[in-house]
Amino acid sequence: MHKSRRQLLQWTGGGLGAAMFAPLRMAFAISEPDRVLAVSCLGGNAGPVLTLVHAETLQVLATLPSPVALVHPASRWAFGRDLVWGGIPGRVVGINAATGTIGFAADTRSNLNQTELTPDGRFVLCAAAGTDKVLKIDADPDSPTAGRIVETADHYPGANPSDLTMLADGSYCFTADRGGDTVSVFQVDPLRKVVTVPLERGGTRALEPIMATVSPRGDYLFVETARGSGGELVLDISNPMRPFEVKRFEQVDGLGTNPASNEFSPDGRFSLIVNRSSADLTVVDADLLQIRGRVALPDGSAPMTGTFAPEGTRFFVPLSGRDTVAVVNVPEFEVTQFIAVGPKPVGIAYLETAIPR
Repeated sequence: MHKSRRQLLQWTGGGLGAAMFAPLRMAFAISEPDRVLAVSCLGGNAGPVLTLVHAETLQVLATLPSPVALVHPASRWAFGRDLVWGGIPGRVVGINAATGTIGFAADTRSNLNQTELTPDGRFVLCAAAGTDKVLKIDADPDSPTAGRIVETADHYPGANPSDLTMLADGSYCFTADRGGDTVSVFQVDPLRKVVTVPLERGGTRALEPIMATVSPRGDYLFVETARGSGGELVLDISNPMRPFEVKRFEQVDGLGTNPASNEFSPDGRFSLIVNRSSADLTVVDADLLQIRGRVALPDGSAPMTGTFAPEGTRFFVPLSGRDTVAVVNVPEFEVTQFIAVGPKPVGIAYLETAIPR
């Protein structure tokens, strides 16, 4: 049976125990900063693991036990860091990539917490769906308030903000509000809501916007919806204060089934929509706002997310049903390799950090 993202997130929060605040122990000799893919896996009977892959050679460096798995870690901006930030039920955590242990944790009182780093790496913003709030958390490990909530912005009651995405300049962020069929805009500094925009349903059933990603060029916001087999909305955000819909993709247009997320190439030229049920990627030409084609993934691979390396020539997709990460060459949009990682990989983030040898 197809599981919702909320159900999957709930699977990942168990087994924190004493590991939550355990001291960070360096189990390896650490090298100079390097290019790393941190792949978060639900794991098997032994629990979650974090697999580290060299982003250039695609060699697996280590697979480490970890107290939690992050389904959608903060994967954009501020790559030069040691922590993988993400949400689990009740908390936002920063996992040390070299050890797999939790370095920082903030209590959100929300079962669903979606995160994004500010481009300068100083803060993590969280859409706390269960409390209808957006939170700003200190992400600077050297700060005296590291891991603490430093600002809070109230959403409207019942908004259920299910995702959050941020402009490349860090000025504004956007939430996909599943509970109200809206998209909302928040100023980041100081943190406050500035506008909420209703989405056109085009029928009587709710659209249920569940995920959203802003282009690095700041021109478009792509929003995944959960109604029926899922859909994709495109909003013009060239004026962040006045978003408006300009395009809508459905299966008849070539969209895959149950789109779970999307990622833009670093130059903003393409959007790759990750389709969970049809196990493929929909490639959108972001200049023309046209579907260019689909990239087939193995049957049963159940992809949910992906990430680019900064040069934009490879897209990495965890395949939870195949215990691998697919490597997709761009702009050819061909799968060139599968990397064996820990069991049930569900999240991935690119970092430039010291890696274990």
